[in-house]
Amino acid sequence: MISQNLNHTIHLLEYITHKEYIDINHLKDICYLNDQTNLKLELDYKLNIGKNQEKGSNKINCQANSLVVKVNEFLYYIGDTLVAYLGISSFGANIGEINGMTHPDWRRKGLFKKLFEHALKECQNRNFSKLLLLSDGNESSGIDFIKAVGGVYDFSEYRMKQLNNASLEKVNPISLRIADKSDWKEIARQNAIYFNDTDITYDEPNEADTTSEADVTNEADATNEADVTNEEDAPNEFTYLAKLNGEIIGKIKIEFSDSSAFICGFGILPDYRGKGYGKATLKEALRLIYEKGINQVELDVECKNNNALNLYKSCGFEEMSVMNYYQYHIINEKFK
Repeated sequence: MISQNLNHTIHLLEYITHKEYIDINHLKDICYLNDQTNLKLELDYKLNIGKNQEKGSNKINCQANSLVVKVNEFLYYIGDTLVAYLGISSFGANIGEINGMTHPDWRRKGLFKKLFEHALKECQNRNFSKLLLLSDGNESSGIDFIKAVGGVYDFSEYRMKQLNNASLEKVNPISLRIADKSDWKEIARQNAIYFNDTDITYDEPNEADTTSEADVTNEADATNEADVTNEEDAPNEFTYLAKLNGEIIGKIKIEFSDSSAFICGFGILPDYRGKGYGKATLKEALRLIYEKGINQVELDVECKNNNALNLYKSCGFEEMSVMNYYQYHIINEKFK
């Protein structure tokens, strides 16, 4: 914890606890009422990780002989009230994402800039190969800040939500099996095909079953086991292998919460594309979600991936908001 002045304090954390989760969501609700914009904060994901680290130290007060702690959460309090928040997320490929917010009454006072300076030092220490700053496409203050610090537009994603929930019976040939630790090499192989191989051409005329290269920010590094289900580390996240007549043809990941589900990490292997198996896999995933009594399903897709957009729309998804991604060059004169 770093004292600023009087009762202004900045909390630097590796993980959020339930208290921070409540504080951040409260601030998020205030900002939404004021701005009518969305934030990609990944709070449920971060809380689940934090719960599994409760035995360790959370605040940055580790002893000199401790392991180096990665700071991911930056919270600005005035008294007991959270007035600004910034979070770092990293889903592999050595890419960092920064997103955050400031209470409407405390904007243009330099609070978020202080959090950003702390976060930038952390990103420099972690040697990210790429740093992305996120803002809702309709949020002018966020976009203005990003441009002021030198962010350069990279790409945009739609957040899509299924608004037409059709009844899906088990009639298609695709089956889904939960991946376990023994599947990590297969998942790594598929990640390399979908997200790391720039020589692959996605040229299907009527169907896109893979995430575009721009969606690499949503995917785990192909060299680790982050996509493999581990009920202790991520009890609400499951990667499923898609099978056709016993053969693995792709994968899809589902993150469950109490009343909603989020789909990501979706890909079909090249030999099986253009045959309707992507749509069949998505429908089977939706059927599994519905069986849990969940009817709210969301996903992100790169705005220029027209084939994927058409696929998701054919299954009842519609665009709800746009998230802009800006690339930030970590070596920047303003924050050296």
